[in-house]
Amino acid sequence: MHHYIKVWLQTEAEPLSFPVAEAAWGRFKRSFAAKREGFFIFAAQDGRTVALNLKYARLAQLWLETDGKKEPACAEGHEVMLLFAHSDAVTFEARDSLEWAGIFSSIRAAKGGEVLSFTDSNGRLVMFSTDELMLLAAPTVFVEEGYKQIYFRERGTLPPS
Repeated sequence: MHHYIKVWLQTEAEPLSFPVAEAAWGRFKRSFAAKREGFFIFAAQDGRTVALNLKYARLAQLWLETDGKKEPACAEGHEVMLLFAHSDAVTFEARDSLEWAGIFSSIRAAKGGEVLSFTDSNGRLVMFSTDELMLLAAPTVFVEEGYKQIYFRERGTLPPS
């Protein structure tokens, strides 16, 4: 069984589709139906961790497929994407997974207007405001590595597998 979410964002002509786990599919369905605002964070089954700003979601389509499709290829590396209202998607090669774990933690509690930052692979500081941020995506493996580092710093051991 494969679960999918397709979302049309306010300023984008084409919808975005995500293969997701059943739990994320259900959480999204409840959040969208309840007209929740803020960032909905989920791990897509294509290897990306996504923060989707529900404020910009104007239409959503959810469905299940039971055919024998194989799982999508997983995103690897350190490429992160930011999509802002009235703008094209911007991608960067990120350098520090710890920063990205912090960004996803911060964005979960974001009320709007926060300025977040990270260092790209060239050592340049990238700063962005969450005001018109519609979507943020990074490889899940990269983000999880940052969370493991945080866990290790706090507890002196790696998290259980």
